[in-house]
Amino acid sequence: MPCEEMRELENNGAIQSASHPFLKITLAGAMLFLSPLAAISSSTNGHSQFAGSYISDESKATPSMSVSLGADGAATITEDAGKGAATLFGHWVDSGNQVTVTFDAVEGAPVEPPMIFQANHNELQAVTWNHSEWDKVAPPPMRKGYKVKSTYWFTTVR
Repeated sequence: MPCEEMRELENNGAIQSASHPFLKITLAGAMLFLSPLAAISSSTNGHSQFAGSYISDESKATPSMSVSLGADGAATITEDAGKGAATLFGHWVDSGNQVTVTFDAVEGAPVEPPMIFQANHNELQAVTWNHSEWDKVAPPPMRKGYKVKSTYWFTTVR
């Protein structure tokens, strides 16, 4: 808590009983320590177990998708429905067993519709997506926890 707020509490009588300087310093220190904890606990991503990277394990000849969900709510999706890879950036929230990604606007392009993923253990499966991009093909399921080295070898050595 900043010093101005502490002075306001003192002036309003909230800390009048704490007339001893040591007690005032202790209270101020406790408030400074607890403020960051309160900010962390009020995070918009209450279910951070979804944070991480997910990747489909399909061959290069089939459609693929990878999703990166940051603990800060940032999202990156790279999709290839057979027309070439495209990377989209946005933000994600979860609602228990689903993850919704809304995309950032790109100047000169229409806003991409949100994608919703169904979570099942360590997997994500798209349940809503841009059908004009994917045509009649559904995005493949993705698994969480691939290591960078494994992903490199699985995607380059075929």
